[in-house]
Amino acid sequence: MKKSFFILSFLFVSYTGFCQTTNLKPDSSLKSVSINSTNTDLGIKSTAIIACKLKGTLTDGTSTYLMLVTEKDDPFKSGVKIPIVDGYFEYDLKTNVAEKYTLILGEELENGAFRSISFFAENGAVNFNLYAGKDFNNNTISGEKLTKKMIAYKIEQEKIFDPIEKPFSHEIDSLWGSNKYFSAAVNVIMDKIRGHEKDEELNELFKSRDELLETEKGFTPRVWFLNNKMDSIRKLKFDWETKYIKTNQDIFSYSLLLYNVRWYKQNQKTTDLNVLSNLAALYSKKFPLHPYTKQMNTILEGIKTATVGGMYIDFYAPTIDGEIIRASDIVAGKVALLDMWASWCGPCRVTSKSYIPIYEKYKEKGFVILGVANEFKNTNAFKKAVEKDKYPWLNLIELENTNRIWDKYNISNSGGSTFLVDAKGVILAVNPDAAALDKILEGLFH
Repeated sequence: MKKSFFILSFLFVSYTGFCQTTNLKPDSSLKSVSINSTNTDLGIKSTAIIACKLKGTLTDGTSTYLMLVTEKDDPFKSGVKIPIVDGYFEYDLKTNVAEKYTLILGEELENGAFRSISFFAENGAVNFNLYAGKDFNNNTISGEKLTKKMIAYKIEQEKIFDPIEKPFSHEIDSLWGSNKYFSAAVNVIMDKIRGHEKDEELNELFKSRDELLETEKGFTPRVWFLNNKMDSIRKLKFDWETKYIKTNQDIFSYSLLLYNVRWYKQNQKTTDLNVLSNLAALYSKKFPLHPYTKQMNTILEGIKTATVGGMYIDFYAPTIDGEIIRASDIVAGKVALLDMWASWCGPCRVTSKSYIPIYEKYKEKGFVILGVANEFKNTNAFKKAVEKDKYPWLNLIELENTNRIWDKYNISNSGGSTFLVDAKGVILAVNPDAAALDKILEGLFH
């Protein structure tokens, strides 16, 4: 259920990610940059400080700031605000890691739909000429070696794939805009969801919608056809991209690899996990100390392990009082449900509340639930949610992704998920609804 909330959101995320990779224009200094430039060891973590000067102008729009985030940040929850004064901005970025960063216009962020402006932190300056609204594609960026490689790579990628992608993507956009994207059955469910207030019924509606969206029954015939065409193109693009990653082993290529790993769950139809795993081994050896390495390997382990038949992954997280709790101290040797949720994820909380009667029914027989809330900045929203929903089990807090718990369970790009494990730690079910959970527990305890 918790996965389901993000199926429609993924359409948006995919779009914003696409914008991120296609709207950069080179300045004159890019003429000498080769798509096959030599490898570099930039990006290995050290005590040396990278001083990266960001400066630029913004034409049009009403944004009074830019949000600066790394790829692991959620821009809605964290980041650094860079003021825009009289159309000009400037910021001294200091870090000990060469990695990819993103700027987002404050106006777009506040409207909930944004297009990203990417660059790499390197010694030197990155200059931006940015435009808002319909002129966004006129943006120009100039930077150092990794930023130049990123721009040259995107130019080459667009040159190859835009001619075959655009006819299909334009038609898909047209069908979306004319309300001819989803099937009649999905539209009926969406109408029922709007304004619905009963949690239990909402749960069933979301579940029904997402079951349809995993098949051709969720779309009009034309959209289903077009989506399959786009999937074929994405497979070709994946092959082309991974070949580039293998040939050009630097931090820019590493960012491409990490992106593919992070979004594997959503893109597995068009992605080869074996290829990603082999590349991960290659890059882990070359850049063992870079933070991308730990994050990537954690996610890959979650992909392989956090599934039915796999073993639950232990972790630490604090209580609201700051006491550090080890998950295994709560669930080891017991039938347990790991309930990963977030205060801002409505469907997560609907699901969690639906478990309360099941918990009360089986707790005397040894069943436990351990909650973990993925929160940002502070615990205020968490406290309100727990008070309102009245969960009778312990809830820990994963603040600012400190312990990378969501990465460990391959749910990085979602609000949460639930994992039922047996007394030996084997995962019995992922995201069971209350009825399914009750049925499994009845079989285990009788």
